[in-house]
Amino acid sequence: MKKVVLILLLACFSFSTSAFAAYTATSHDLYVGQSAQYKLSVGLWSSTNETVELSLYSKGPSGQLSRVFSTTVNIGPTTPSPVEYSVGYLSPGTYVVKGEFQGSSGSLGPVSLNQVY
Repeated sequence: MKKVVLILLLACFSFSTSAFAAYTATSHDLYVGQSAQYKLSVGLWSSTNETVELSLYSKGPSGQLSRVFSTTVNIGPTTPSPVEYSVGYLSPGTYVVKGEFQGSSGSLGPVSLNQVY
């Protein structure tokens, strides 16, 4: 009886971990040298339809992250890439982008911050 319960618990745990197999991809550091309005350009790809939460963070001197922009985008095999978003006024400093993928396939990159003239 104990073996049956253990097998059922393991089966449930295996199902729950695969059902929620989200992962987060982080970009390289992005540098802003001049205060201005910026546009975020992110290459996204997925072999299946899924939802990605894109977030732009400013990176402090000791590595702490502070979110400055966030959006949710639906992507799939036929989604044009890169996607672009106006992120507003940014101060000089270091920034990183994180993409939280809800599914188990997809990639993030190339990523850039471009000044809006």
